[in-house]
Amino acid sequence: MTRQEILNRINKNSSAWSIVPSVFKNETGEPEFEMLLANAEMHDPGTASLHFRETRCGGFEYASRAFLHAHLQPDDLFIDVGAHFGLYTLTAAVKFQDRVSVLAVEPHPENLKRLSLWCELNECASNVTVAHCAASSYSGQGDLIQNSSMGHSLVPQPGNRSQGKTLPVRLETLDNIASQTGYMNSDRPVILKIDTEGHELATLKGGLELLKTGRVKAIIWEKGHFHNSQKGIQEFKAIMGLLRDLGYDSYRFPHEDMGGPLVPYAPSHELCNVISIDRSVEPQKNYEQPWSAHSVMSHGMRPSVSKNFMIGFTEELIETKKTDCGRWARWNQLGNEADLRAGMAGQLIPEGSRVLDAGAGLMMLRDYIPESCTYTPLDIVARNRNTLVADLNQQHFPDESYDVICALFLLEFLHEPQLFFDWTFNKSEKLIFIYHPLLPGGTTEERRAAGFFNDFTAVELKSMALQAGWKKVSVTDISFGQACFECLK
Repeated sequence: MTRQEILNRINKNSSAWSIVPSVFKNETGEPEFEMLLANAEMHDPGTASLHFRETRCGGFEYASRAFLHAHLQPDDLFIDVGAHFGLYTLTAAVKFQDRVSVLAVEPHPENLKRLSLWCELNECASNVTVAHCAASSYSGQGDLIQNSSMGHSLVPQPGNRSQGKTLPVRLETLDNIASQTGYMNSDRPVILKIDTEGHELATLKGGLELLKTGRVKAIIWEKGHFHNSQKGIQEFKAIMGLLRDLGYDSYRFPHEDMGGPLVPYAPSHELCNVISIDRSVEPQKNYEQPWSAHSVMSHGMRPSVSKNFMIGFTEELIETKKTDCGRWARWNQLGNEADLRAGMAGQLIPEGSRVLDAGAGLMMLRDYIPESCTYTPLDIVARNRNTLVADLNQQHFPDESYDVICALFLLEFLHEPQLFFDWTFNKSEKLIFIYHPLLPGGTTEERRAAGFFNDFTAVELKSMALQAGWKKVSVTDISFGQACFECLK
């Protein structure tokens, strides 16, 4: 059907349908594409999540789509495995007005109908090739376990997720799909997205020949519920090893619906999209972010873990010098006593100061500094439009200078705090930081369980500040085992 024919049919029963504009805009400020959702299907968890996050929040998986936006180039090929209704397919297909080809792989017939409808509605069907099958490590037949429209899977899911009736589907390797559609022998660069609900390892194994061509510059793939099961953990390790051996470095965004920096990926209990990038491709330091409400990730996206698990996870982060970025994208994880720390620091800031709040969190310091001051937050996720977004464990230190730099719950989570002291000395006249020093009789076990990367005493921290060049360091003990340090030149 043509776009007009689709619109004419919708108008005859307009109360049954919703046209949802993409949160991404084109050069004229119009939505890049539109999605058509039936109001009756809003009981479906996948559809309801897509609708809510695209219309009321920053945008469904905005961060990964921002990555695709940033790195997709004219004449590229985008392969969308587990295409669902076509959100990623359309993001790629309309980006450069018929200059990008899309290969969409989707096994469920109802999803395929919607995928085709969306392509016709947005007049991009001519550059989208659809493969009606599931990608796997071999060619044959399989049983698709039906769930929500976004949750159909070839593997049983752990936990309490409902398992619906099975649907027989054709299985095909990604290499065969690419060959049959004429894309295997091409020299076009490829961005690959895989969302196969726990079948990612088999999908990658079935695409080894394509991956070995060196054309696939990035892979966006999902670490889902299955990968927290006993079998899934082993498969996840195999995926990470396979991609590493093929020359990919893996990253993630702190929040699925926000932009910001790509952070080197550390295997964890958290569910997220992993973005594996060929080492010949340079990631951007910061990716576009929407300015709208951000969806609260469900508890299941960062499940509770035991104390021993958290200790082991923190030790892994220390060994690899990576950041637990998902923690800082969740407002309820920003630490207790934030108002106490902000109030203590605010008393030490002179009138008219230019203040940088490093590790700004809830930005409470903004309310405690003199009104004549200017306030700039720095964090791994943007708390407002003025936020400097950076992962300080990657030494993304700003070039600007300030009168005062504050770090009120930050140094515990830096792998190389001496570099932070050196930077602050060169970029400010005063440094104020609050830290939980290692107390006499204290154990590292409790600190690792809290996610702390280091265990300095107050004397050691003072020595590090002096080594950076600070001439006077005053220390004031405050409650909850914390100390406030004021450093002057």
